[in-house]
Amino acid sequence: MKRLAALAAPLLLGACAFGRLKPGMTKEGAAVPAAGPSLDAARRDAVTGSLELFLAPGSAESARMAGALGAKAGELTGRARWKRGAGVIEVKFGKVLAALDQEGLLRPKGFPAHEPRVLLLVSEPLGLLGIGTAGDTVRRGLYARGITAIDGRDNMNNFQAKGSEPAALAAGAARLGADWLLRGAASSSVERVPLSGAWRAHATLLADAYTVSDAAPVAQSRSEANTLDVSSAAARGKALEHVGEEAAGKAASAITESLGGRSQGAVFVSGAHDAARLKALLAAVRGVEGVAGAYLANWRGEEETVVLRVFLAGLRIDGLAARLLRADSTLTLLSVEPDDGRLAVEIPRRGE
Repeated sequence: MKRLAALAAPLLLGACAFGRLKPGMTKEGAAVPAAGPSLDAARRDAVTGSLELFLAPGSAESARMAGALGAKAGELTGRARWKRGAGVIEVKFGKVLAALDQEGLLRPKGFPAHEPRVLLLVSEPLGLLGIGTAGDTVRRGLYARGITAIDGRDNMNNFQAKGSEPAALAAGAARLGADWLLRGAASSSVERVPLSGAWRAHATLLADAYTVSDAAPVAQSRSEANTLDVSSAAARGKALEHVGEEAAGKAASAITESLGGRSQGAVFVSGAHDAARLKALLAAVRGVEGVAGAYLANWRGEEETVVLRVFLAGLRIDGLAARLLRADSTLTLLSVEPDDGRLAVEIPRRGE
């Protein structure tokens, strides 16, 4: 009797696993329908089939990686429900993504291996020490546009330069791993409005952008703003924030233009319930003129949400939104944030 129970236990566990695993997104990646002469063969097919989520099908890279990753499908797959040559197999997207990233295949040619990094040197009015309002707003504005910003006036960043000329500053920026240098000077003034008693502030930010590699000037910009407030300090702060935000947008545009109009964006997708629908969506995204590449970058299987990383050439994220909705009319547009390079869409639920 005990021996019978011992033999039955693995069968019962297998039956439970068989019942739990269903096609759809999972915490590890996705459970996909599979069939083949053996479980090992089905695992290989599941892995190679998932490559469409990361590489454009039909490309030389996709063909090469299909063989390489198929050979170690056991490491790239997890749970399986298998019976009489058919079932469901879970593909671990994180491991597939890591393998492709190690090969340098996720970014199209011509796109930098990392987000642009900018060293900020913005002098502030009133003899402020450390990070000032305008400079901090520039930093946050660049971050929002997918550009890493390092404030050289923050002592924690340990920026050092042997001189104040662009070449010396660029050398110091290079030691911090920056690709660009943004040097600026902010000024402001405040006056009381006679009739209302409010305070009017005027702020200006002059900025020069340079490439760190050769200290070559890229762009010059002038940003101005006027604000009103019942407090003189608040009026001044708002004006400096406005010029900082405007300067960040101009600097980001100059950097994008110098990169040949190439930029990166993100498409947030709700209702991502299965890998097949995601493949169709990625095919639509890749088919939009101005999209140099796209891949599945992040996922939450339990919430049916994913993030697609897109690489754009001469196309903004709002342009992608318009063209994508024309290409796939089943999508619902949730939001577009051109300055942040973000687009959110929803896939209709099953049966809708």
